[in-house]
Amino acid sequence: MILKSPNHRISIINLFADYVLKSIPVDENTIIQIADCDNFCVIKGKTSYNIPLDISKLSKEFCEKFSLKLLNTIDLIEYDKKMIVEDNYTYTLFNNDNCSYQTNDESDDDLNLIVVSEFPHGYSLNQGRLLYYYTKHIVYNIPSNYPFSGLRFEVPTDKEKLESDFKVYNTHTEDYDETLKSSILDVFDFDTSAISNEIKKVDCYVEITNPLDEYSFLKERVKDFIII
Repeated sequence: MILKSPNHRISIINLFADYVLKSIPVDENTIIQIADCDNFCVIKGKTSYNIPLDISKLSKEFCEKFSLKLLNTIDLIEYDKKMIVEDNYTYTLFNNDNCSYQTNDESDDDLNLIVVSEFPHGYSLNQGRLLYYYTKHIVYNIPSNYPFSGLRFEVPTDKEKLESDFKVYNTHTEDYDETLKSSILDVFDFDTSAISNEIKKVDCYVEITNPLDEYSFLKERVKDFIII
């Protein structure tokens, strides 16, 4: 993702997507996407949760909480849906203090008639978000003597397929990095339970309101991670 200020249009709808998501129990399968059309927001989503949300009420609470002007909304969320978990997820991460973000972009967004919320915001943990945090944890553990600017990960949801389907690419050269892949699989077992427990305790809004900060537990060092 491109680093943007918390007041950017995309930052605000990312925040709103997470605010709506937080009204749904964390263990439900949910995807919320929001399109900001300038004079109104379209809230599109699917969830396994079976109790409809009061979007007008949530919108008002959201604007009061974050001191924003009231949003006009169109609610297109579908409830009680059987959600599919993808076989593989692709994540691009960077060698920065917060590896989610690439560079700062102060460009004028008024020329965009519509802007859309971005993954992982609005996505429940079991819709690729938890595996995303785990992959960030891996990136923070890559030794400093292993230079990279950005890495693209292809991560299977089935741990039995890690050896065959887990891939790492250098985003600068587009080269497949077999050495890094092997070193990662030697140390990381992709057991996401510990990170899941931690992420449920934190304020997810800081990911947008303070985008240069990072959850400390994602940066905890893992012993014996070396790259030969």
